[in-house]
Amino acid sequence: MQRLNESRMGGVITDEFAARAAPSLVSTLHSQHATMIYAGLDGDVTVTEPDRPSVRARMIVAPPEVPHATFCPGPELVLQHDPELVPQVAVYARLRGRAFPLEGRLAARLGAAIASHRAHMARADVLAGLAREFAAWFADECPRRDLDTRVARVVEALRDPDADRHLVLAKTRLSPAHLQALFVRDVGVPIRTFLLWRRLLFAIASCVRLDNTSAAHHAGFADLAHLSRTCRRMLGYSPTLLRQEFLSM
Repeated sequence: MQRLNESRMGGVITDEFAARAAPSLVSTLHSQHATMIYAGLDGDVTVTEPDRPSVRARMIVAPPEVPHATFCPGPELVLQHDPELVPQVAVYARLRGRAFPLEGRLAARLGAAIASHRAHMARADVLAGLAREFAAWFADECPRRDLDTRVARVVEALRDPDADRHLVLAKTRLSPAHLQALFVRDVGVPIRTFLLWRRLLFAIASCVRLDNTSAAHHAGFADLAHLSRTCRRMLGYSPTLLRQEFLSM
């Protein structure tokens, strides 16, 4: 678990989720392979999608692979759940197909939890507890959908940044086209995009102990420019902003 800079904000990054409490949030248009929950602590969050009306509410859910930009003028809690390791959140979000306000019992429970822990949002253990508890609440609302066992093995193996991609895929004994079709059906993105997302997360975690250029090379990016383009496209921020605002120096 990586710890983020509590002087500016609080946050955690794990394999299952990331959580951060930020003083404000403005992102560019991006599409991430994660389920996002945005909760304004003092006011509404606005999520904008291309060619669709903006969504404005105190709490908003954005499904994986849905391009969107976000804005919150005041403090905000952001929860990001891995769609394979926490599938119930992704299944719930994908039922709507686009960003939508979180309402009803789930919104009430998250609101109560935020109110109870508002004074401790800079603590990594508090944020981790909120992320885990919220995922458990989703399990009550939506049944779990398991991956095809062959796809699940590929996903698990490709989480290792040093894994030999070709060897992993060959062990499935499926044709490349068949495996790609199963992967897109169950994971939601092509294998190449999934690998790029995993490299990006690995690079961000590496920024805790390395400079941006070294983190880019360590994660397998050609150079810092390649990492920067990927970071903006998938997260809506530059690596420099992540380092300045979010990550420990």
